[in-house]
Amino acid sequence: MEDADRAAGKRGFESRRLLAIEGGSGCTCLDPLAYDLREHEVFDRPYKIDRSQMISIPTPEDFRDEIKEKEIKVLPIVADRNGKWKAGWCTYSLYFAKHPDVEFFCGGVNHKAPTAAALWRQGNLLHFGFEQSPAEMNELGQQLLLNSIVYISRFSEDRPIAITPSVFAGPAARPRGTVERWLRDTKIPVNFLKDVVAPPIWEKLSMQPDRNGMVKWAEEHGQFLHPNSAQQLEVDEDLVAFGVPFDQPKFFDKAFADLRSNEKIVATRALRLLKQYVPIGPESDTVEVWEKWWKENQSFAFSSDEGNYRWYIDPLAKKRGTPVSELRGSRRADQR
Repeated sequence: MEDADRAAGKRGFESRRLLAIEGGSGCTCLDPLAYDLREHEVFDRPYKIDRSQMISIPTPEDFRDEIKEKEIKVLPIVADRNGKWKAGWCTYSLYFAKHPDVEFFCGGVNHKAPTAAALWRQGNLLHFGFEQSPAEMNELGQQLLLNSIVYISRFSEDRPIAITPSVFAGPAARPRGTVERWLRDTKIPVNFLKDVVAPPIWEKLSMQPDRNGMVKWAEEHGQFLHPNSAQQLEVDEDLVAFGVPFDQPKFFDKAFADLRSNEKIVATRALRLLKQYVPIGPESDTVEVWEKWWKENQSFAFSSDEGNYRWYIDPLAKKRGTPVSELRGSRRADQR
């Protein structure tokens, strides 16, 4: 019965994982204008996207805080760029680089941020955020869509890895850096953080003399934040006592050293932290088993505080025996 329950739980986890991918944090505010086209094969084959067809437009108002130039270059994917088109979905891409299974191809003109992604991939899934149907697109837009379909067809082995719950599907913890980043951005009201952090943290922030004091507090304590049961950020006192953030490789060295400690409180805390932040690790409480597991998996491991505050193993990297740091982008395509 225990094995059956574990199997059922695993199936449930896999189901949740497939539903909880990148893309759940963004905006339905994407215009049919591609922006910030990266140097990538998705723009080169089977159709060569003619970048000479890009046009200059006034820098959108929502981009001006980050882009000081008066104009930006965009690629219209419709004939009448000034028409009234349905808005597509752009995804906030701030944390894309943390995930080995994610690629950013281009952004688009939108009403949030110039860094938001319009066209991107995660695992075997491709997000084409522009809302227009092929019949509504110009030739360039149709070619870009076809190129995207051809490209993603080569990724049958890859899969989304990290669990990244959508803020629109219920409470979802923000990455730790959100606190400091929002505090540094004076355009964002401080009270926006009230629902992001736990009440005791909000109280500590409110006690600071000014916004600079809040930033200083976040600099000092932010690395030890983690979500509570309500998905609000609070300080993990175990991590504070431990002295090392969970997402640093030396987390493991410290944990293994503490597991060997003669002080029961130190060893117990180390094991508790491993179980919490490395749920894919061995079920054993023995340091030798953990060290063996880490030696076998270290090259394929990565951490994410956007993806449920934990360590992951990249199954494709492990299957191919390639370090996760090297298996990125088109290198994750099927091997033929």
